Amino acid sequence: MKIKTLQLLFVVMTITSSFAQTEKGKFLIGLNTPLSFSSSSSRIINSSSGSSFENDSTTSFSFSPQIGYSIIDNLFLGLDLSLSFSNSENDVSERNSTAFVVSPFVKYYYPVNNDFNFFGQFKYGVGRSSSKLESIGFIDPSFPTVTESENNIEELLLGVGVGYFVHEILNIELSINYQNTFYDSFANFSGDHLAIDTFSASIGFSLFL
Repeated sequence: MKIKTLQLLFVVMTITSSFAQTEKGKFLIGLNTPLSFSSSSSRIINSSSGSSFENDSTTSFSFSPQIGYSIIDNLFLGLDLSLSFSNSENDVSERNSTAFVVSPFVKYYYPVNNDFNFFGQFKYGVGRSSSKLESIGFIDPSFPTVTESENNIEELLLGVGVGYFVHEILNIELSINYQNTFYDSFANFSGDHLAIDTFSASIGFSLFL
């Protein structure tokens, strides 16, 4: 009888612990989109002669930490801060761009067992971007032309995913996301707006404290 009671107690403790990571009163600290860095270059190849020349060489860097708090079991409210930097250059020009977006978010977890969980998230943010284009002057290459622009940004993201607790407080998360990014003016300085729709998959992590 005592053995059965202990076994039952163990089962109850195991089930309870599967929900303890995301229970009410927990803090979430994570990378919704993990730290990323990329570098690429392109060439234009003449179809008749086969000769080529460098078109653009691009380097980009992004970082998106977030912090949240569970107001009820499994439901987190918080803030996400997205920072990105990019540099693109070729033989005649160089462009440097930076952007930041601050986004309140809602994230809900559905624990399956002690290890696996599903989640959904929504965030809407606003921010600012700036860009500087420096080109070689056509009349005198020693005097480059510099064009600077700034844009307001609105960003919406919807995502669903699955997580796995590799540790009691560390959840590795794979998500599929739809993101809409809206810029209030486009780089052609014509007054046009720019809207970008993006579907992506990402791997990140969350700490529950």
